[in-house]
Amino acid sequence: IQDALAGTGNNLFHVEWVARLADALDRLHSERFEVVLLDLSLPDSRGLDAFDQIFQAAPDSLILVLSGLTDEETALQAMQRGAHDYLSKGHVDAHWLPRALRYIIDRKKTQADLQGSEERFRAMSDASPLGIFVSDAEGSCIYTNQAYHTISGLSLEQTLGTNWSTAIHPEDRERVRAEWIDAARGHAPFQTEFRFLQEDESIVWTRVNSAAMLDGKKWIGLVQTVEDITERKAAEFILQAAEESLFEEKERAQVTLNSIGDAVMTTDIHGRVTYLNLVAETMTGWSSEDAIGQPVADVFHILDGTTRLAAANPMLRAMADDETVGLGTDSVLVRRDGFESAIEDSAAPIHNRDGQVIGAVIVFHDVSESRAMALEMAHLAQHDFLTSLPNRLLLIERFAHAIKMAQRNHKQVGLLFIDLDNFKHI
Repeated sequence: IQDALAGTGNNLFHVEWVARLADALDRLHSERFEVVLLDLSLPDSRGLDAFDQIFQAAPDSLILVLSGLTDEETALQAMQRGAHDYLSKGHVDAHWLPRALRYIIDRKKTQADLQGSEERFRAMSDASPLGIFVSDAEGSCIYTNQAYHTISGLSLEQTLGTNWSTAIHPEDRERVRAEWIDAARGHAPFQTEFRFLQEDESIVWTRVNSAAMLDGKKWIGLVQTVEDITERKAAEFILQAAEESLFEEKERAQVTLNSIGDAVMTTDIHGRVTYLNLVAETMTGWSSEDAIGQPVADVFHILDGTTRLAAANPMLRAMADDETVGLGTDSVLVRRDGFESAIEDSAAPIHNRDGQVIGAVIVFHDVSESRAMALEMAHLAQHDFLTSLPNRLLLIERFAHAIKMAQRNHKQVGLLFIDLDNFKHI
């Protein structure tokens, strides 16, 4: 063997030979050797005892057992204990031995590289916050990372095989299995959300993204990433509850506003209508569907009842001045079809939580009847009930007005009484 290896080109092998096990152990304790060729028939030790001592002294070396025809069974047992291979003494020559050693050394290097790659992958996989779950074509789990066990609450032993689905919440389990089967049949990726029910009864919401694994064109399984979305789901539930509460509150407000006798209208900061209640729809002649988004001046068209000129919109003034604004006492609302009604109202700005003006609200009602009654009462107070002629009250009012105008304009005023029918003495 020494001659066979010494004669190789480029001096690839440096060979040291000792005849006894004790000498070999001394050398192995002081030096590192890449390959150890061990004859199982040594003067001071034989069989597996010799191998065990060498293996303990050089666990990182390649140990090749040299066996004769009579101890081949022992060589096989040595391989079971950690030997990398065995060589028959009768087949060792200068041509074959160097090639065999190179092959074994290269194989060990490849195995070491592969092991290192697997260890790096495992380290990266276990550092991932996402769970990783790999199943074969039959649905059996063949790989998981640490995050998956944390999320699922399952140990590695509980996960391997087809038991992985037992941790899925009973309400989700059949659905997830059906989705997995559909993906397997179609060799297609899928995405789903489901709950893990852990042993302590805690629930973990997860989102799973799955992709097919192919060997060429052959489908061999699925690789899945599992994300813990429990906090996100909790936030979604809180938001959903808040939205439902807000919707119910809005519905109650809607019912309340539609049940009152006053018209209510709101706008945004740009003066566009955002809401009308039923009374406002009736008085303006605009439906909510048509009015929302329109300029408030188009929907709430008001005039000065005395001058017949367009009146300033109180909602725009309320936003501009950031204060409550009332209408003039003689305001008239012109409905969409042209019908006019006397109204009274007040508008106020709407603020957000930061106190910024974000719109306006106006509350108004029809005062046509009360305004007509007020005019009638004023007429009755100033005219004779029987003849409907002006009475003393109107005379005094007109006379006081004339005197004030004369004083203001530095003029004189005269008063002439004419009793046409001697009906009354003034």
